[in-house]
Amino acid sequence: MSTQDTKSAGIRRAPTSTSSKGADRSGPINIEIQGQRLSIRSDRDAAFVRSLARYIDNKLDTLHNAAPTAPMDKLLMLASMTVAEELFETRQELRRLRSQLEEKTESIFELIDQIEEV
Repeated sequence: MSTQDTKSAGIRRAPTSTSSKGADRSGPINIEIQGQRLSIRSDRDAAFVRSLARYIDNKLDTLHNAAPTAPMDKLLMLASMTVAEELFETRQELRRLRSQLEEKTESIFELIDQIEEV
């Protein structure tokens, strides 16, 4: 996983990588999702990477319980779509909250200006 800063929202992204490029010096992090083991090199904390794996594993468990005969590749796509939906909804909520904060801040500045005029 390498961390990159995005220009648009200042959000840190942590794409996974199985190569050693930009990797953590402490060695690979072993994770397991739905019984499949993977060794990941990351500049992120191992506990954080494992929590990501557990999150995906839990999503897949939920989907598998809802559709027990669905093939794993379909469940993986559904899990990806679910996580992407959560991300998009969270970004939308963050934009809404930032806008609300800007409005409230502007109102506070206007009140301060009014008080200073008195």
